[in-house]
Amino acid sequence: MNTLVASPRYVQKRVVSPRPSWSGYLLLILTLIVLPGVSLKAAEKPAKQGLNLGGLPAVSYNSDEGFQYGVILNLFDYGDGQQFPAYDYSAYLEASRFTKGSSLLRFYLDTEKILPGIRSFLDISYVQEDLLPFYGFNGFQSVYDTDTLAGNRTFYAMSMRQFRLMADFKGQFGLDNLNWLLSYGFYHYSPGNVNHDKLNKDLHPGDPEYLYGTSLYDHYVNWGLIDGTEANGGAVHALKAGLLYDTRNALVNPDRGVYSEALLELAPGWLNKKPYARYSLVHRQYHALIKHRLNLAIRVGAQGKVGKNELPFYRRTQLISPFATRSNVTGLGGDNSLRGILKNRLVGDGMAYSNLELRWRAFNFDLFNQHFYIGFNGFVDLGLITDAVDMNLDGLSLADRSTYFEATTEQPLHASAGGGLKLAMNENFVVSVDMGKALDKR
Repeated sequence: MNTLVASPRYVQKRVVSPRPSWSGYLLLILTLIVLPGVSLKAAEKPAKQGLNLGGLPAVSYNSDEGFQYGVILNLFDYGDGQQFPAYDYSAYLEASRFTKGSSLLRFYLDTEKILPGIRSFLDISYVQEDLLPFYGFNGFQSVYDTDTLAGNRTFYAMSMRQFRLMADFKGQFGLDNLNWLLSYGFYHYSPGNVNHDKLNKDLHPGDPEYLYGTSLYDHYVNWGLIDGTEANGGAVHALKAGLLYDTRNALVNPDRGVYSEALLELAPGWLNKKPYARYSLVHRQYHALIKHRLNLAIRVGAQGKVGKNELPFYRRTQLISPFATRSNVTGLGGDNSLRGILKNRLVGDGMAYSNLELRWRAFNFDLFNQHFYIGFNGFVDLGLITDAVDMNLDGLSLADRSTYFEATTEQPLHASAGGGLKLAMNENFVVSVDMGKALDKR
């Protein structure tokens, strides 16, 4: 199965299962068509002014969910252009749907003009995932069996509908590069088992694409590893506050500077049935190895719960991420965090991760009065469970324990490596294809 994730900075495509698909070649085809007819120019570009629209179709196919069709649009207002590539406004719209039901509808606005001197980020989204990956908790402690997957393609899947409304605000303290952050988010989750009847529409039981069988998610609910009240879904009101230190010379693909954040997310009892608190620490730094050509980007991060209150299982997979330009910020695993490792493969009460990436800006050119560049990247991603979910397995049979869980509680490192291709317009709208491979088949 394939996943297309879109943002104004990155539209990333990666293969997450061996099912056949052609959508990952879209960017490569566009590159081969465009590149022979353009003239290469220097990296420095004149500033863009006024309105600028970036867009592309959201198109993919996998046999389980059908064809994906939709559109991704990003409207930038660069004003008088004096701050280019910084913008006055960024308005983003994505609407896409698979023919068998999964869908995404998202709009956000990113600007410092509504509240002068304060960056405001307003996001409203609805996400319906009919085949959301679910591999259990604690990474390698939960067994991933490809033989089981071969006989039941939806065993490691569940359904999830999510509505969210977020408002993030960032302002300066009066000290250079040091900022405060305040945020409110409303999230409503509706989890469930895979709807086989829906996905099997127009298929016969003898068809090789026919989906059937139980799921690991269903087992977790029956075993009590997912609380019955959480299995029915619920709402979360989350407040975030923290400090940001930012010296980057650009929001997208910077080649110098650092970005560090320390955040606390609180779901207070007076707003939530299941209150909790958790923290997030992230540090990024950027170095120009060859000016305007080759950059080194490093990211390290960690997050975990604070106190004894348990997080609802549907919040454990969500990375704390202010100003989240990506449509889904889940982890660890997947194109947001550990490329080449299965999405949501690492889920715990505490997680740490790092990314090391070389970015080569290979070709700069102008086309249709727009500034473009084509780039390549290579990366190594690492992830680790630092605080395992406490799973009481006493009620399970010995057969289930040995089949679905490793006897050890050790948490080894998850690692992946790979590379990618990028096509960027006016520095801010970047289409990216990354392909990674996990270094451990588990």
